[in-house]
Amino acid sequence: MIGQARDTQHIDPPEAERTRERIRAQAEAAAARGAWALQSHNGDGSIRRTPIRPLPFRIGRLPAFELFLPSAHVSKTHAEIYAEGTALRIRDLGSRNGTFVNREPVTDAALCEGDILHFGDFEFRLSRDEDAPPGPDESGRTLVRTGPLSNQFAQGHLHLKELLAQGAVTMVFQPIVQLPSRRVVACEALGRGRHPGLPEGPVELFLIAEGIGAEAELSRLFRRKAVELVREMAEPPALFLNTHPVELQRPGLLESLEELRAFAPQVDLVLEIHESALAQAEFIAWLRSRLSEINVGLAYDDFGAGQARLLELAEAPPHYLKFDRRFVTGLHQAPVSRQRLVASLVAAARELLVHSLAEGVETAEEAQACVRAGFTHAQGYHFGRPVPVEAIPGSGPTS
Repeated sequence: MIGQARDTQHIDPPEAERTRERIRAQAEAAAARGAWALQSHNGDGSIRRTPIRPLPFRIGRLPAFELFLPSAHVSKTHAEIYAEGTALRIRDLGSRNGTFVNREPVTDAALCEGDILHFGDFEFRLSRDEDAPPGPDESGRTLVRTGPLSNQFAQGHLHLKELLAQGAVTMVFQPIVQLPSRRVVACEALGRGRHPGLPEGPVELFLIAEGIGAEAELSRLFRRKAVELVREMAEPPALFLNTHPVELQRPGLLESLEELRAFAPQVDLVLEIHESALAQAEFIAWLRSRLSEINVGLAYDDFGAGQARLLELAEAPPHYLKFDRRFVTGLHQAPVSRQRLVASLVAAARELLVHSLAEGVETAEEAQACVRAGFTHAQGYHFGRPVPVEAIPGSGPTS
């Protein structure tokens, strides 16, 4: 009908209330399916998720609100996230310092996954995770630590985009030796940042990259840089290259390795993935087969750090099995039962024609214990710390 009202103010009050309840129920159902949440930094550098439930989701300095932010920079009634159909929106509630979405002040705005929200000196990223557990934390209310998050977090995202665009990273290389000869046969490539506004360490960089969904891109950049640095060496070492877990869930990993193989066909490459990936034994077996086709080896990292997946290991054996340092630290003075356990696991790997690599070897005594246990390879400060490419033996360019 021409001129028919589209808002609820022209509907009789009971019908208007039913309409609002229906819209709210639809949005809450959508939120439950998509597990909408606000991500924030904890004081220890980790990420915390605050589920957006129930709707409307109120934010402010009142303890009764769904998101309680104890800061003088946050108004008592600061903002709220509410439903419009199956979408989420945010409105400012007349706050003193304003509500910001992607660093732009808003009074009422639609929200999209990945948006960065600011309330005073707090910063959050809107995320959706299908596998995230529902409901609030154990206290029933999320208390986010106050502090100078806004500039650091937002600037970190901006700087990380610059780092990726400029390729502002470098690599250091830790030797991997063969046992018992202790001859260096490979190096693990470890990424470092080179942007003045960002930390150098990979853990911190990946934490920032997670905020903009750039973990896979950063991981690929590290691998590319490692190969670039060694490809002109007269005798380049075999490279153990790391992956980020999200790369096993997204397309592009195999293609990136095919590019590296074409870029430096003379460099032996081994791809490291976390041993937890063995839970996807069928996929890992397929990946191993495809990697073999392009002459790239496969290593399972941190074996035994979580659940030692022996059955899955037999279904999809790698070329190298890197034993977590927990097996190695103090092995020379460990109870006989533990030494026998380690030796039996190494023997099981040998039966599968898998090289066993001891991580975190820091003393001569530990190194000797690894030899007795039957390890074929080892890595750790006892054999060498991570060094720049110039310090790798034989690092001069080809003539």
